[in-house]
Parts: sequence; C-alpha cells; structure tokens
Amino acid sequence: MKKIVKVAIIFITILGILNIAQYRTHAAEADNTNKNETQQVDIQQEESKQVKLKDDEKEKISLSKNKKTIYVGEKYTLKIKGTNKKAKWWKSSNTKVATVNSKGKVTAKKKGIAKITAKVAGKKYKCTIKVKNLPSDSKSTKGVIYLTFDDGPSSTITPKVLDILKKEKVKATFFVLNYSKSNEKYIKRIVKEGHTIGVHGYSHEYSKIYKSKKAFLNNVYSLQKKIKKSTGVKTKYIRFPGGSSNTVSRHYYKGIMRILTKEMLSRGFKYFDWNVSSGDAGGAKTSNDVYKNVTRNLSKKRGNMVLCHDFSGNTKTLNALSKIIKYAKKNGYTFKAIDENTPMYAHGVNN
Repeated sequence: MKKIVKVAIIFITILGILNIAQYRTHAAEADNTNKNETQQVDIQQEESKQVKLKDDEKEKISLSKNKKTIYVGEKYTLKIKGTNKKAKWWKSSNTKVATVNSKGKVTAKKKGIAKITAKVAGKKYKCTIKVKNLPSDSKSTKGVIYLTFDDGPSSTITPKVLDILKKEKVKATFFVLNYSKSNEKYIKRIVKEGHTIGVHGYSHEYSKIYKSKKAFLNNVYSLQKKIKKSTGVKTKYIRFPGGSSNTVSRHYYKGIMRILTKEMLSRGFKYFDWNVSSGDAGGAKTSNDVYKNVTRNLSKKRGNMVLCHDFSGNTKTLNALSKIIKYAKKNGYTFKAIDENTPMYAHGVNN
C-alpha cells in the first residue's frame, strides 16, 4: 500500500512539473507574439513618419522670396530653397517689366509688376517682383546727367579727363581711392576746378572693408581725413565699392550692407549708386561700347547718374567722353556735379 501511495505522489509531481513547463512555454509564446506585434506597429509608425517627412520636405521647397521690390536697372537672383534639385525652367509673366534667365537672375526693366515662376520637381513656385523707379527721380533732376568717376586718381587718365571736362565746361564727381603723394595734385585740381570729390574708400578690397562695421568706417574716415588735409574739403559723399546692392560682401559678413547703409546715413553721409553704367570696368571692350552703353540708357524723364572709371589705362572711357558730352548737349541734357541738393540714387540692398 505504501508503495502505491509513493508511486501516486511521484506521478502527481511529474504532472505538476509538466503543467508548469507548458504554462511557461505558452507565456513565452504569448510574450513573443506581443513583442512581434509591438515591433510591427513600431515599423509601421516609422514608415509612416518617413512618408510624412518626405511629404514635409516637398512642402518646404520654395523660392528665396515670395515678394521682392527692386529698382529699374537692378538685378536680383532668386534661389530654390529646401532641395538640391534645380529648376526645370524660369519664366516671367511680363518681360517688359522684368526678365529672368535660366539661373534665376532677375533684371528689372521698367516700373511695374511681374510674376517670376520656377518649376521644380514637377511643381511651380512663384515670386512677385515689383519694379520701382529709383527714389531720386524727381522734377528737379529730369534730364540732368551726373558724370561720376570711380577708382582714381591715376596719372594717365585723371588729368586728361579733367582737361576734357574743362574744355566742355562740364562739372563731374570723383569717388576716389587712397592716393600717392605724386597723385595728390589731381585731388587738389578736382576741387580747384569746381568738381565734387567723394569717398570710394581708402581700400577697395572687399575682404578687408566688408568684414565688419568698424573696418568699413575706418576705410571711409581714413580717406575723408586725408582728402580734408589735401583740399580743405570734408566730403560727406560716398559710393560703396560694388554699390550698395553688392552681394559679394555676404562672403565676409552676412547682412553688412543693411547695417552700413543705415549707419552711414545716421552719420550724415549720403551714398550714391547709379542708373546708367558705361560698362568700362566690365563688358565694354571699346570706346564705342562705352559711348553706346551711356547714350542708349540716358533718359530725360529722370536724373541720370552715370558710372564711369578713371583708373590707370582706362582709355575706353577717356576716348568716349567728349563724344558722350557732345551727344548729351545736342539732345538737350544738362550736366551737374553732386551737391547737397542732389537726391540719393540708391539701389536696393541685397545683403
């Protein structure tokens, strides 16, 4: 009897052990199932996030500007943001107001509004360009020509330019750079003969003058002080190297031109850009090119701030100057040098 009871106890114990093992197996299987289901949910959620991210990336593609105001003659480059893809094409709704090239560079032609469209990844993006006349266009300056010469003085060109101006009885404005002792006589002559002298800069090196506000102020005040010592004139007229609309300055200090344009005005200076370019420091190859660039862009409906240069060796402008003056006089234009009553000719700031 005792033997039977002992066998029964052993049998019951074995059954209990088997039931526990089976329970643990089922629990592990259930746990694995739950884990797999959780992982699948996580994967689905991650995939959903990736799809959403892709959709969001598409939505973030845009032009660098939705609206932009620029002035007649000014250029502005629109850029694609949010993707590395390039625009398939660019289009202007009104090419008489503004044109655009294959790289998104917009050129303002005349006052008005034009919508610039770019097609990127099958979708169109638009920017409204408002073109305005230069703020200086007024009744008092209509038909007036302001001849301006940058980057002098030079011993080979400046005195000959002064000779022509004297012969034609025309006054002009010279935005000068730092000058040597031997060239100081041309600075004195500019003032003595009734022309206006302004500051272009002690230096013309963008990397130096546009690296900070302090650097630019030193660049202006150093030359202003030197001109005052040479001539007795404390000029308050400046022309930014590259113009106030230059974009090269952004390589050295982002937003520096917005700072400087306001700063110089607050200090009592007036800065002058241009609305007629001779092209003598760029595309013009001959004196005839210079002549055409100037005469074709003159207008009696506004003031004409003409950009020329009197740097060494610039015979293109020298040889075209008399012809330009004669053409202007024959067609009813008048000449003036910049003075305290001259309204500012300012481009839009792009940095």
